[in-house]
Amino acid sequence: MFAPSLRPSSRLAVPPREARHSHARGADQGGRASGPRGCTLRVWTRQPSERTLRGASGRRGRPCGRSQRFRRNFAELGTPPRLRWSAAMPRSPEAEDALAVYAERGGDASNTGQADAVAWLADHAPSLLGLVRSDPSIIPDVLARPIEHGSDRETLGASLARALSGRDGDSAEVRRALRRFRHRAIVRIALREIRRVADVEQTSAEMAWLAAVVIDAALDHATRTETARHGRALTRDGAGAEVVVPLTVLGMGKLGGLELNLGSDVDLCFFYETDDAEVEGGELTVNELYARVAKRCTEMIGEVTEDGFCFRVDLRLRPEGTRGPLVNSLASAERYYESWGRTWERAALLRARAIAGDRRFGAQLLETLRPFIFRRAVDPSLAEAMHEMLLRSRRELRVDEERDVKLGKGGIREAEFFVQTLQLVWGGRHTELQVAGTLEALWRLRGAGLVSDREAETLADGWALLRRVEHRVHVWTGYQTHRVPDEPRFAESLGYADLESLEAALGRVREGIAGLFSTLLPGETPTDRDWDALGDLVADGAEVETIAEALAQRLPVRDPYESAAHLARLGRRAAGPLGPVTWQRLPQLGRRLLEEVAHVGDPDTALRLLADFFNRLGGPWAYERLLLEEPRLTRRLIGLFGASPTLSSALIGHPEDVDLLLVSGAPRVEELVAPHDALLAELGPDPDPEEIVRELRRLKRTGTLRTGLAYVAGELDLEGATERLSALAEGQVRVSLEAARRWAERRWGRAARGGLLVCAMGKLGGRELGFGGDLDLVFLFGEEGETEPTESGRSVTHGELFARMAQRTMQLLRQRDAEGPGYETDTRLRPSGSKGTLVVSLAGFDAYHEKGAADWERQALVRARPLAGDPEVARAAQDRFDALAYLRGPTPGEELARVRGRLQTELGSESPERYHPKLGYGGLVDVELCVQWLQMRHGDDARVRSPSTPDAIRRLRDAGAIADVDADALSEAQTFFRKVELALKLFDEHRDPLLEPRGRTGAHVARSLGVRARDGLSPTEALDETYRRHARAARRLFEREVGEVQAPAPWEASGES
Repeated sequence: MFAPSLRPSSRLAVPPREARHSHARGADQGGRASGPRGCTLRVWTRQPSERTLRGASGRRGRPCGRSQRFRRNFAELGTPPRLRWSAAMPRSPEAEDALAVYAERGGDASNTGQADAVAWLADHAPSLLGLVRSDPSIIPDVLARPIEHGSDRETLGASLARALSGRDGDSAEVRRALRRFRHRAIVRIALREIRRVADVEQTSAEMAWLAAVVIDAALDHATRTETARHGRALTRDGAGAEVVVPLTVLGMGKLGGLELNLGSDVDLCFFYETDDAEVEGGELTVNELYARVAKRCTEMIGEVTEDGFCFRVDLRLRPEGTRGPLVNSLASAERYYESWGRTWERAALLRARAIAGDRRFGAQLLETLRPFIFRRAVDPSLAEAMHEMLLRSRRELRVDEERDVKLGKGGIREAEFFVQTLQLVWGGRHTELQVAGTLEALWRLRGAGLVSDREAETLADGWALLRRVEHRVHVWTGYQTHRVPDEPRFAESLGYADLESLEAALGRVREGIAGLFSTLLPGETPTDRDWDALGDLVADGAEVETIAEALAQRLPVRDPYESAAHLARLGRRAAGPLGPVTWQRLPQLGRRLLEEVAHVGDPDTALRLLADFFNRLGGPWAYERLLLEEPRLTRRLIGLFGASPTLSSALIGHPEDVDLLLVSGAPRVEELVAPHDALLAELGPDPDPEEIVRELRRLKRTGTLRTGLAYVAGELDLEGATERLSALAEGQVRVSLEAARRWAERRWGRAARGGLLVCAMGKLGGRELGFGGDLDLVFLFGEEGETEPTESGRSVTHGELFARMAQRTMQLLRQRDAEGPGYETDTRLRPSGSKGTLVVSLAGFDAYHEKGAADWERQALVRARPLAGDPEVARAAQDRFDALAYLRGPTPGEELARVRGRLQTELGSESPERYHPKLGYGGLVDVELCVQWLQMRHGDDARVRSPSTPDAIRRLRDAGAIADVDADALSEAQTFFRKVELALKLFDEHRDPLLEPRGRTGAHVARSLGVRARDGLSPTEALDETYRRHARAARRLFEREVGEVQAPAPWEASGES
């Protein structure tokens, strides 16, 4: 089992240059003033399930035949007395009997989809059957939207608004509608998880958004009801205008972290802006009015009625707990936290999120409290305080440490507290760590160098399994408990052969989490003996075979001999990190390097690149102290070597950039653009091309490296990374074009009318450029004519001038320099392609398209946009792009489907073991062509026009041109395939981006995307399954909207499904 290697001093006591932040629930159980929360309330129904829902025997799990009632019900329906099982449908006596009851209550048990859903609930979430028993219409309502598609806040909010339509004035009707909505949503969310359509993160986020929209609706109704009776609370804004005092609801704990369980209560805090206000009528104070609103709101969602309840509400995390007022003003909250705030309250606020009411004010409130949550001063004693909170919870709740997956040793709470402690310790210095979600914070801690790759994976995998088991416990028992049932069928419902197998899996992950948590506490120090023995061999110049044998016992390398050879390189020079002089003088440097290599996902690659890095240094001693004094730098350096050979090579070529590893946070777009603007301002009348190229390559290298580091660390999402890479490329194009213009005009004169325009196409046009991406460019100019004569009397045609300018621009973009490589450019999307002239006038562009350019050339203009050059030409060009792309209808579907098939079969290079995420079956091209085709089809509606694929999907959805479920499928597929593409480029930018799911690239991509083992699948197998699912969805939508593609999936060749 992996043993954590970081000393407490490395985590907590040595302040790096930058820090991290955390979100801890603090005293979720034992730290609240009012004492521990009970754990015996039913989660789903007010009444026990009927005997028939447990099985004919009355005991769960005991075999039983089909009941007479089952046969009678189906006979009355005129249906043969047998179940219509789908291929994936579980077969069990419990499922059969549940279906009998479903039919008896009026459900359509002859419908395969409905029968399937009921059977899955019976075998995996039996407590939810009580809801279905009370209201069988839940099942068809849940299945009205494909179960494969999830829901975000917007989707759930829109659905709830429809459910509440016409019920605004009747509190009883609103309560009933809220409960009916909640019941349907929770059954759907549970079905998605137990059917393995959604993972734990998706389930938890959907549950949190469900709670948020329900609470928001309840708050809105409560506010309108109370203000109608007592008047509004009014104050004046900065301009003196009368405004309503904002009221917000903060979701705390798992709700704020978007990690709500299927059986969780909701932790809420109510805040309003100011007491300097009056309530209309003068009957109440602001606090009294909003206390009534908060009380009514919590009753609306928490009170048990004949329809059940929405969520249990816990208000004990508010200032002063149960002794404090129900609602607090901003000023009183500030005073309380500044004067009396305790560690557990910092931890609680760490995960707070404004979920209802005036969310803008809520965000301002959290910003005001941020200095209380995240301190600049590093306080390692926080770890002891967090540990004490956990121990108190265990004592007060009398936890069964062996079976409690939440509070037991190595349980969910230890995993969360590990992350939250590091966030609280370092978050004041590292603002990128100030996030509420456990896994997001974990990846950022890894990116900041505070945890290693292996530690992050150990905790993430363990946390996911524990949360999945916790969810299943809730829907299995119907109680808010975290104790694993001692029932074999429970283990089987999770995919384990028996209870012993489940307990063994839980034991392994809990051991790893407990080990990590213990590293935060004093006195936990790892042994250096193993690393010393290995370091001695290297420093003494032992044979590679000897080093390989020792290495294989200590590191999980694929090729011990090759890795040993790289390790030997680190000791070849006396001054190397494992050389005899350094090893004798500073052995701790070598130990730290080896420890960090042990914790990355790909130690073979990390060792190779580490050796390359130190061999590149003339005198490595300059870096020794820096690496020893900055543990975070060492961790980020080795982590980068194990994660991205592409970015690592850039750093190795310029080791002076190592300081970029210590820069906190992702670069802002303005930071990448501003140096190019400054360079433009400094250009002379005839710029020196070598100086320009040198500076452009430096800016490209450092900008790409900073963006890549932030993306790998999880500080940037996909759209954030591609937006920055695109902005960086645009800056390079603008500088290159301007330098080329000055160079050309000095030699051949200025154009008499109009100038040259560079248009971005493809991914650059959509601001979706990836790492190592080519620049698709088209050059247009205004009018034909002659240039104004130069001083020597020389002039040329506009076409000649702009052709030379375009060639010079591309030369400046492409030219490699000691500072790094440039951009490859591709101009084949211009009129007539590679056979046409490099630059084309607007008149020539018009003539080409009037003569009958291919439809695919019109479709390419969907992603065209002016990038740099003459603004008048840019406006005229955009008008032409819009008219050609959007006002002439789409490409004939059969033609586009034929082209798509050829791209797959001729360029995809796919096989059963190798997929092409861009050109292959159901890949990125399916998504992009389908979206563009839909844009062209609905192009008369300006709302759908956008060169960006993600933005276009959102616009098509908003315009009603595509259903929500289809938009979700396209968006998810596009995001997935782009992430795969970027991961492959970060692995090897020179290699054709082919994914081998079961090979080395598959392992790298799985690590990069955070794909974990699940449901008996290894990470690479889970990646393969996810890839196929998105590919099928994308191809299905393409063929439905555009036309059938005559090209099969690569896995069909091997007979796989």
